[in-house]
Amino acid sequence: MGDTVAYVAKLDLSQQLALERLLFFNGCQSRFMQSIVDAIDQYGVPEIVRETDGLRVRVGNLQGVQSLFAIDPISRRPLGVAVYVRADHEHVTVLHVGVAEDCCAGGPREGLMLLLRLLREVRATSRRLKGVRRVKVLYGGPRLDATAG
Repeated sequence: MGDTVAYVAKLDLSQQLALERLLFFNGCQSRFMQSIVDAIDQYGVPEIVRETDGLRVRVGNLQGVQSLFAIDPISRRPLGVAVYVRADHEHVTVLHVGVAEDCCAGGPREGLMLLLRLLREVRATSRRLKGVRRVKVLYGGPRLDATAG
């Protein structure tokens, strides 16, 4: 595994356990525990959904929730996930983020700067949506808000 990361909207079905570790049993999440609890209280619990063509993440009863997975292109292992929704015409809200422990700050692959790369990819994706002006990230406060355009 090098510094290459691929981005996909759905994850291979064979990666369900790895996705469960990333979303629900991730040691890096303790840094943002209150923000995670607040996001769940406001929007609902993230849930892994199996579809014939892959895995995605649903959040509560929200419609239009999208998942963006950062994967290792060789092993297909998920390294990160961003779960987001178009909150209104001008805003995309990142509801949940997970980064593999080896890619978090202090991990052996922290040099990938995966969180930053994943959020940049969400922003780039949001730019392609007509009318979207801002991307808001629920974890980490206002310094992670970014204009989409």
